[in-house]
Amino acid sequence: MAIKLKRSNLQEDKYVYTWKRDKGDGKYIGPLDRAKVDKDEGYEVLEFIENLMNVHRKDKLSDVHAVENVLHAPELSTVVSRSDLNIVAKAALRW
Repeated sequence: MAIKLKRSNLQEDKYVYTWKRDKGDGKYIGPLDRAKVDKDEGYEVLEFIENLMNVHRKDKLSDVHAVENVLHAPELSTVVSRSDLNIVAKAALRW
């Protein structure tokens, strides 16, 4: 059972997202782009949350918001590595 999130699942009243790729930012064009999460691009945040939730078999909206809150935690503002964010999110959420 893989979940598929929509824009409406995110807390857009709390966080600001763009819904267009940054200049020169194609959909996972190269290894560097695949290794990082641009936390202001809604589609990248959705993809990150979907993957994490599917790996851990989570499916509640509260789980979506919990991951989203971890991504936007002030102490993680400079962390963009997908692998680092996975580790931090799993630890913070105790998944």
